Order: sequence, then C-alpha cells, then structure tokens
Amino acid sequence: MPFSTGNKFLHKWLAKLKTTLRQQFSPVEVGEKTEERREDQVAISLQIAKVLNLLNYPLFWAGILLAGWLFLEFILEFFLLSAFLAPIQRYSKPLVAVLGPAVVGYWTNLLAIKMLFHPQRQNAVWWGLIHARRENLISSLAAGLQSAVISPEIIRNYLSDQSVLTKLTTGLAQALDEVIKDPEFRSDFEELIANLLATILSDPRTKAQLDRYLEAIIEDWNGSGFGGKVLEWTKDLWGTAFRKKVWAILAELPERLDYLTPQILVYLESLPAKLEAEAETVEPLATELITDGLRRIDFQNVIQGQLAKMDPTALERLLTSNIMDELVFIQTSGGIFGFLVGLAILYPILRPVFLLGGLILWAIYHRTVEKK
Repeated sequence: MPFSTGNKFLHKWLAKLKTTLRQQFSPVEVGEKTEERREDQVAISLQIAKVLNLLNYPLFWAGILLAGWLFLEFILEFFLLSAFLAPIQRYSKPLVAVLGPAVVGYWTNLLAIKMLFHPQRQNAVWWGLIHARRENLISSLAAGLQSAVISPEIIRNYLSDQSVLTKLTTGLAQALDEVIKDPEFRSDFEELIANLLATILSDPRTKAQLDRYLEAIIEDWNGSGFGGKVLEWTKDLWGTAFRKKVWAILAELPERLDYLTPQILVYLESLPAKLEAEAETVEPLATELITDGLRRIDFQNVIQGQLAKMDPTALERLLTSNIMDELVFIQTSGGIFGFLVGLAILYPILRPVFLLGGLILWAIYHRTVEKK
C-alpha cells in the first residue's frame, strides 16, 4: 500500500480524535480547580478611573490653551493700556489660578510617563529610562519569569495539584473509545489492513525474503521415522509445491480478513479502558518526565533572546499595552489634584471641606479594607 493511503487514514482519524477532545474540554476545564469559580464585581476604583479618564483630552487641550493665553497675555501687556487689559485679567486670573495647577499636574505626569520610554534612541540630552536600562530590564524580566512563573518545579506542582494529566488521559480514553466505535472508522480500518497486506504481499522484496525463508526451512528439514525420512529424501520434489501452496494461502489473506480484523478491533476497543485504568499510575511518571524535559530548556535564555529581538516600539507596547488606562489615570489624576489645589489656594473656605472629605475617605477605607 502506498504511504499516502496510510497517511490519509492517520490524518483523517487523528483530526477526528482532536475534534472529539476539543468538544470534551474547554480551555478552562483542563487543570480547573474543583471549587466553584465566581466572577468578582468590577472594583469601584476601576469604575472611577474609567470616568476620570474622560478628562484626558480636555486637560490636554486646556494645557495648550492656557500656555497660549499666558503667552498672549504677555504680548498684550506691551500693546494694550492697563485700562483695557484689567477687565480681561479680572476674569482670566481666577481661571488661570484654578486651571494652572490642574494643567501643570496633568502635563508633568504626562511628560514623566513619556520620559520613561522616549526618546527611544540614545542621544546627548535624554534617553528614555526604560530603553536606557533595556539590557538589565530584559535580563531581570527573563529571570523573574523563569523563577516565578514557568520554572519546572512550578509546572510540576501545577500538573500534580490540578491532576491535569489524569484528566487529559481520561478524556483521551473517552475520545479514543468514541472514535474506535465509529462504524466509519471500522470500515476504513478494515480497508487499510486489506490494502496493507495486499501491498506487502505484492512487493517483490517480500516474495524474495519469504522464498529464502521457505528454502531454508525445506533445506534444513530432517524427518524422523520412515515417513519423515521419505519426506526428507523427496523434498526437492514437494518443496516447490509447498512454496506455491504457501503463496496461494497468503495471496488470499486480504480477502479473508473476517477473522483477523475483528480480533484487532477487539484489542483496540480494550485500549481506552486500559488507558483510563492506568491514568493515575501513569500521571506521576509522566509529570516527572515532563519536568525533566523542562529542566533541559533554558527558559531564561529563550525569553531573554526573544525580548532582545524586539525593537523599542514593540518593547514599549509589550510593557504598556495592558496598563494604558492606568497610565492615562496617572495623567488625569495629576490634573484633578492640581485643580483641587488651585481651588484651595483661590478659595480658602474650601480647605476645611477638602480636609473633611479626605478624613471621610480615610475612614471608609479602614472600614471596608479586606483583611488578610
């Protein structure tokens, strides 16, 4: 049988087995703890930050407008009489007094965050702190992941605690049982065995090897007794007929698999039960084999090598992609705190109000904080 026929059989039924396994397991079920999972409510701090982040663009443009107004005010002092400028400043100064700290707080935090990553290339003025320490950070990050996240011991303990291999073995046994009992599989398997035997028997190398084997049997025949001696003396006569008879029987095998194929299928049907019965016995051995294999992999070197290949923009994206909302909150919170400071400076009556609000928040925190 050409190898392509066997490959098609394997590809077809391995794909079927894979599909059956995927239907049995969701991504969470393998290694899932027995305790019931619950979805926590979104923390109120995240809800507040999401709302406050709406001020990001207003504060950004407020900073640009305020800088433009301060420059324009400086120019106007040279061209307008104080009598004309004073009414304008009567309204602008309170706004500047309040918005000034807010804008300063926002823009200083914005620039501080930007200066962590920009400029990305070394220069004589300023080099982004993250990129200036790129090699050290990559090495530390790789070492941390190696020791705290994907070390062989951690993976071994996880496999053992979650009984991952036992669950996978049980699922594999069930999927294998379903595939073996599929009528289409049995039909394909019988056809595969028949084609395999036909191909082997039609191969000239098989005939040559079998002829040598039969020739050796006939040549070495030593009979006992009168009948045996007669056969020994006449083996040149019956040897050829014997070989032809053997070949005739073998040639009929592909068409007479009614006994052989069911026996093989019965054995295959027993494999899932045996596999499931030995799941707990096999798990410790398989866990140790996986752990030993993982110890041979230098994860730190692999991680470090992959991170080193990243260009500055990709590295920045990796470090910040999941915390962009939090970084924006740092910017907007600076503006909000600056705004409150500006109000407290301009309106002293608000100072005790802000102090009382701070004390109330402090008391609520201590009453609601989770205990260890």
